[in-house]
Amino acid sequence: KVMDNNNDVIPITIEGQSNDTSKNASANTRNCWLAMYKKLKAYKSVHGNCLVPRSYVDNPRLASWVAEQRKQYRLRKLGKPSNMSDERVRLLNHLGFTWQAQCAAWNRHFNDLCSYKEENGTCLVPLNDDKYPQLGLWVKEQRRHRSLMIRGKHSHMTQERVDILNSIEFCWDSHEASWWDKFKELQKYKEEFGHCMVPHQYSPNPQLHKWVYQQRRQLRLLKDGKMSHMNEKRARALDELGFVSTSACQKNEKTDTLAKFNDQEDMKDENGQRKTLEEQFLSHNEGIRKEAGGDSEVEGEGSDVESEGEMIGDDNVDSCDWNNLLWSLKTGENAYGRCA
Repeated sequence: KVMDNNNDVIPITIEGQSNDTSKNASANTRNCWLAMYKKLKAYKSVHGNCLVPRSYVDNPRLASWVAEQRKQYRLRKLGKPSNMSDERVRLLNHLGFTWQAQCAAWNRHFNDLCSYKEENGTCLVPLNDDKYPQLGLWVKEQRRHRSLMIRGKHSHMTQERVDILNSIEFCWDSHEASWWDKFKELQKYKEEFGHCMVPHQYSPNPQLHKWVYQQRRQLRLLKDGKMSHMNEKRARALDELGFVSTSACQKNEKTDTLAKFNDQEDMKDENGQRKTLEEQFLSHNEGIRKEAGGDSEVEGEGSDVESEGEMIGDDNVDSCDWNNLLWSLKTGENAYGRCA
């Protein structure tokens, strides 16, 4: 340091000192960069790509370094100050570095979708798939972004991506995809219970019963040649699953219900013997009279069946279709009526 006439300090540099310091700093920077590059190379040897997630707990610094390389590359492309040199670009490209993170993530999910299709034969990924937990949501987002693109709104979907997805027979119809999601839920139900007859109050999935009922209805419309949302592909899938037709469902439910009621106490006489169907109906009517107020007559008992299906006129007992009426009394439904 030297002093000027005003006693102010003027810094000076000894010849050659600045160049040496600059060279050392440059060498240190290069060595640090190469050290991180080697760690990225090791990451790729294990994971098969350079897409280090920000949540990479084994080396959080590496994730930050990868993000910084993309940032410096963008600055370089914009003609702004950047430490991304030609040598670094060459080395990273040689490693298969992905410069756009969003593009990298899209490619990763697409590869997962290809794997899913190879394993399952379809691109219809459920939202809660065990092996690919995030893939179902990504598939749903592709449909949404394509819809935005078609409407001329901001979207991450491009025609190139549409073509790529079309090449693996991607399903763009959200209604079709929703149907197959429900079908997969029915598959899981059958795996657990051995049949497709979902009860009305199935608490783990209350909506599945309604969906099953609708499929029977749509199958009936298709069979009758009427307008239906059911198509041959869906009908074939249901048939292969062992889906029960309406008439068969009614028969099975009726038989199961009769068997269950025959084991109940009110179906037996005082000696523990099972009552005849006629005795069961008379006993049922007697119970209703008592609930209505002792031994008083119930209004309208002369009719065959009350409007709510609860009581049978004693004078008409002989002409009853016992199985059908027993079903009606105990379930509130006609055995040949609606079956879900």
